[in-house]
Parts: sequence; structure tokens; C-alpha cells
Amino acid sequence: MKPQPMVTEDMEAAAANGEVMPLLGGKAAKLVSGSGSCQPATCDSSLPGDGGIPSLSRHFGSKLLIMLFASQHLMKGFATAFTGPSQQFLFAAYKVPGPQMQIFGGVAQLPWAMKPIIGMMSDLVPVGGFHKMPYIFLTTCLGLVACATVGLVPQEHLSITRIVGCFFLMSLMYSTADLLTEAKYAEKMRSKPEQGPALMSFVWGGMTMAGLAATALVGPVLTHWGSKTPFVIALVPIGFILMPLANNYLEETVKSREEVAQARHAMLQQHEACVLCLLMFAGTVLLTFVGITYESAGVNAAVALGVAVVMLVSFSLVLRPVIAKVNAFSLIQTSLGFSIGGASFYFYTDPVEAYPEGPHFSKEFFTSVLGVFGSICSLVGIWSYQKYASTWTYRRLLISTNLVLSFLSLSDVVLFARLNVRVGIPDHVFVMGTGAFANVIGQWMWMPGVVIMSQLCPEGMEATMYALLAGCHNLGNTIASNCGAVVLQWLDCQPSGNPGETAQFQRLWMASLLSTVLPMLTVLLVPWMIPDARQTDKLLPDGDRDATKGSLLRWFQGRVDE
Repeated sequence: MKPQPMVTEDMEAAAANGEVMPLLGGKAAKLVSGSGSCQPATCDSSLPGDGGIPSLSRHFGSKLLIMLFASQHLMKGFATAFTGPSQQFLFAAYKVPGPQMQIFGGVAQLPWAMKPIIGMMSDLVPVGGFHKMPYIFLTTCLGLVACATVGLVPQEHLSITRIVGCFFLMSLMYSTADLLTEAKYAEKMRSKPEQGPALMSFVWGGMTMAGLAATALVGPVLTHWGSKTPFVIALVPIGFILMPLANNYLEETVKSREEVAQARHAMLQQHEACVLCLLMFAGTVLLTFVGITYESAGVNAAVALGVAVVMLVSFSLVLRPVIAKVNAFSLIQTSLGFSIGGASFYFYTDPVEAYPEGPHFSKEFFTSVLGVFGSICSLVGIWSYQKYASTWTYRRLLISTNLVLSFLSLSDVVLFARLNVRVGIPDHVFVMGTGAFANVIGQWMWMPGVVIMSQLCPEGMEATMYALLAGCHNLGNTIASNCGAVVLQWLDCQPSGNPGETAQFQRLWMASLLSTVLPMLTVLLVPWMIPDARQTDKLLPDGDRDATKGSLLRWFQGRVDE
């Protein structure tokens, strides 16, 4: 299991209201790289307060809770976990080679990096006076059509390019609903901060339970009814959100022209943030176009690296030094974690006729057993982090977890080289044994990322800054996928599920070793890029709303005192 990035997709929920809540949200990383999307986890799914959900309903209203149930629990919790593992099996049905599978997977996840532009558009361009509801409704309708297309249209009538386009639209649906409903409940929590932890527990606890249920069910569904069936079933939980949306359960009021003009003026005052949003949007559009149009892994990797450099330079120039350094560390570490999930998927799941020496994991074991086991181990990781590591400094925690996780990740090298079989350890036992520790330590690496990002969001622009920083990180995942595809091609690891492809896995252990060593090298950057502070320390002065104060751009302009 290679080292996990310092922060993970979709951090906004952990601190959208600017408060540090390191233990109310988490991601239970999948045990096997490439086995599907991560599912949310929580160390405390109980609802503090005087009456659980009835109390929340009294404080925030039942309409908001229903809206969050639809968007966070059913869509983000259940639907993403239920359809995510099916994507790779669909790619395998089209005989997509491992490196190309990674490129397609990166394209499908790019809408998560588009959150900044989604948020900016909803703020600047309301539809019919509403900022959120129309955008969620439109993208949900597009996502439902895409999901139905994947599930119901026969394979011979649906090209692989259209499949990728459908996955892209589904991710756009998830990311839009997620961001805009988060913004709504963050707004509500500001009015009643004492109830914030209870509401966050409701959101993340529900996602945890829904995600675990989906993970447990998807394996048997894939085994008995095929890789298209989960998309048909997912239409029901996804479509549920249309009812509360149509009845304005977000409780938006129609904004007048004057109010819209004032909101636009306030937003455009943060012109540096707007420029970063537009740059990130341009980068994701470019990566999407290249990923779908060009099959060359080299072209995709070159474009991805170019986008990474532009983002790295832009963020470092515009943001204040402490924010810029942490963001740069996250982007560099994530991008260097070259993904080999496309090839490892075939390594784990190839049948005997394709790879006689392989593990031959069943769909049920690969998705449900490993998924549920990994989620449970991640919960243990969150609990143990709270008990033993929540008072450590950022530097101590990041250095130690990177080194330990890199050591544990060598187990992948052992597995791909088939050394465990030579000493008599079955693949099923070996994967679960080594993966348990990796998931625990992975959570220790993830949690301080949530804390430090929440501390680095200036007052008044928490949602925008979180969307930018998380979007930049998510972009790093696509960069890692594209660069990993090139590495797999160089090493001639291009399995596609065809009979007799043992030779395609001969050098997979080398790719795994590279994806383990490179992120570990970022430990050398920790003393320079990560603040020497405890997780309980404030990193920005109280009342400081300026995310660009002391930036390199201001220094070049001679505005160092602003």
C-alpha cells in the first residue's frame, strides 16, 4: 500500500465553517490501490445533544436534514461506493489496457477538481434568483441520464469514450451536490455553532453507514448480475434528491438584482482567488479533452505535468507563504504517488487462463471483503489518532507516518514479485494482514491534513479556500494517474485481461517500488514547507481575512506591507 497523500478529496466538509474539527470526518481508504473510490468514515457517528435527530430537526429544520440525507448519505455515501468499484470491471469488459484505464479513471474524477469554478459560478450567476438549487438539479439530471446510459445501454452500442463521458457527468453530479449542500449546512452551523458537531456527526455518520452498506452489497451484485447492474440500482438513491430540490428544501430565497450585484462585487474583490478558480478550471478542461482524445500515455503525462507546474507556480505566487507552502507540499506529494491501479487491478482479478500464477481474487472478495475490512481498519486508525497522535506537531506526524507507511508499502512489492507465495503465505492472508496496518497509518497521515487546511483558511473565505486547496490536491491525483500510466508502459506492464498475459506482470513490482519511494522523498520538504506547530496551534492571526498577504506576487509589486 503506497503512502497516502497528506490530504484527501473533498476536505471542505471537515471545516467549511472555519472551525477545526479533525475527528468528525475522515476517509476510509480502500485496502487495494485502484479498488474503487474512498468512502467516508467517522470516529463518532453518534449525535451529541439532547435528542439526536429530533434535536437537529428542531435546531436546523427537517428540510435541511432530508436534503443532507439525499445528497450526503444516499448520493455521496451509497451511490459513489456502489458504482465506484464497477467502473474498473466495465473497463475490463472493454479490454482496456491497465495504463489507459488509469488515464480514463483520472478523467472521470476531474469534476472533483472543478469545485472552485462550480462554487464561483453558483455565487456569481444565480439562475432565477437561486444560487444552489438550479445547479444541483441540472447536474443531477445529467448524472441520472449518464448513469442510466451506462446501466441500460448494451456494451456493443456504447463506446468506451462515451462510457468515460458518462462517468465524468456522474462525478460532476456528485461534486456539485456535495459542494453546494456543504455550503448550505456550513451557513446553518455559523448561526448555531454549538450544534455544529452534532450536525457534522449526522452527515459523516450517515455517509459511513451508507458507504459500508454499499461496499458490502456491491460484491455480490457484481458477481451475480454483472458490472452494469449497480448503475441501474443506483438510479433510485440518486434520483431521490430531485424531490427535496423541487420543493426547495435548501430553503433558498429569491435574490433581487441588487443583492446579486452586491454578492458579485464582494466575490470579485477576491480577484486573485477568482483567477485561481479560472486557471484550475482551464487545467481540468484541458486534461479532460486530452484524456478522451489522445490514447498516448506520454501525451497525457506531458500535459498533466504542464498543468501541475502552472498550478504550482500560480498558487505559490498568489497565496501567502504559509498557505502556498502547505499547498505545494500536498500537490507535490500527491503527484509523485504514481498510480499503478490499472495494472494492479488485472493482477488481482485476472482469471487462471489469463494469469495462472496470480491471486485470482473474486469480485466479491476484491470489492466487498477488502472494502469493508479496509473501512473498519480506517476507523481504528481514526480512533488511535485521537488517542495517541492528536497533540503531535505537524512535522513529527507527517515525517513519521510517511516513513512508516512507505515501509508498509513494500508489502506490495513483495506481493507483485510473488515472494509471499514462495515462502508459503497465501495472497488473501497477506493482503489483509499488511493492509490493516497500512489503513491505520494512512488515517494518521490524513487527519493532520484536515486540521492544517482548516487552520489555513482565512476568515470569511473558508469555502473558497477549501475548494481551491482540495481541488488542487484532486488535480494531483489525476497527474499521478497519468504519470503512472507512462511508467507502466515503460516497464511493459500493460495487461488487459487477455489469456496468457503473465509477462505483463513481470516488472509490476518495479512500478510499485517507484510509487512507494518517490512520495517518501517529500519527507525532505517537510521542515521547509510544513509549519513547526502543534495541531492545536493557530496558524493565522485572528481576524486576518487576507489569503494573499505577503505573497510573492505582492512582493514583486512592491506591496509587501499589504
